[in-house]
Amino acid sequence: MLRTRHTSPATAGFISYEAIFAVLVLVALGLTGYFILHDSNKTAAPVITPSKTTGAPSTTNAYAVLSPATVPSKVAECNTPITFASNGNSGPIQCSNGDLNVTEWNALSALEPSIMSLGYGATPSQIQPALCNDANASDSDANTKNSIPVEMTVYQISALYYGWNFSTNPTSVLTDGGC
Repeated sequence: MLRTRHTSPATAGFISYEAIFAVLVLVALGLTGYFILHDSNKTAAPVITPSKTTGAPSTTNAYAVLSPATVPSKVAECNTPITFASNGNSGPIQCSNGDLNVTEWNALSALEPSIMSLGYGATPSQIQPALCNDANASDSDANTKNSIPVEMTVYQISALYYGWNFSTNPTSVLTDGGC
């Protein structure tokens, strides 16, 4: 003989609340799983936030590392067409907004000047021999001999890239016969 269990009205009400609660928990778990799986297929865009520094300035930034440099540019980059003069010089080194012209950087880096790889902390005493080396290189060297106007442009774009600002002009060795 089957026995039936007789529940009180209070117990029957409690069971219906349990059932509603269980359904809500299942819906919440289902939605959570959906959003987790749905968001895992998206790649968040990187967020670059400015940071405040105290003491020494930071040497990291969001700009590209242009060959032959090994560190990023200190200034923003842009692309604008360049023109060539009869002396072999080219330009401009900056776009109209003052950013570094990557087209010009790439054209000059093809000449393999050693000055373009000196880095942020280069000093005039390191820059001057590099300028002379580039200006006096023979055709058998890895880099080609650059004219004085071209080498001056190489210095100017490198100074812009690395943020060099000296009280004396390191390019004076090119014009005063110091090389």
